[in-house]
Amino acid sequence: MAKRSSSSMEVLLGMLTIESMSGYDLGQAVRDSIGHFWNESYGQIYPNLKKLAAGGFVTGKTEKQKGKPDRQIYSITKKGRERLAAWLKVEPQPEIPRNELLLKLFFAVQADPEDIYGFVEQMARSESVTLEKINGLDGEIAKLDRYPDAPYWKMALRFGQLELEAHQRWAAETLGELKKLNSRQRTASPARKEPRHGNN
Repeated sequence: MAKRSSSSMEVLLGMLTIESMSGYDLGQAVRDSIGHFWNESYGQIYPNLKKLAAGGFVTGKTEKQKGKPDRQIYSITKKGRERLAAWLKVEPQPEIPRNELLLKLFFAVQADPEDIYGFVEQMARSESVTLEKINGLDGEIAKLDRYPDAPYWKMALRFGQLELEAHQRWAAETLGELKKLNSRQRTASPARKEPRHGNN
């Protein structure tokens, strides 16, 4: 089996198969296209572009801009395409997700019920906004039929849509359950009295 890489450099190579881009453009492209399941910060992108250029996997050329600083535009090389193809042959490795909301929910009996309820509510609001943005990408992909990648982009987008829709259903169900639990706890737990000592 081929050696597994961290994937960060392969992400950049993959994006450069679509078109040549600057480091800034790559960051924007990652955020706008695969941001719902993968993230690369500029602190990762620029050092990795330098490594890829040093290895001959990408080439860079300076583009002059009127009234703006020059920028470096990167293109993938034949060697870069070979590296990307080798990485694509390696079976994806499962990763255990880290979800602090679920962690806090797991220990929620020790928490203020209103705090936990608020955390789930906030998650539902935030992911509703994300889902709306992803749904808007459907129309954008439809305009990109000239790209052979477009059907695959749509498949990846659909995964994000279904996952977020599942999160929304879970949040609605969980908020309902938390309401019931909180109501029962308030009814069953009147103010505690201090234990009495001695015979008084």
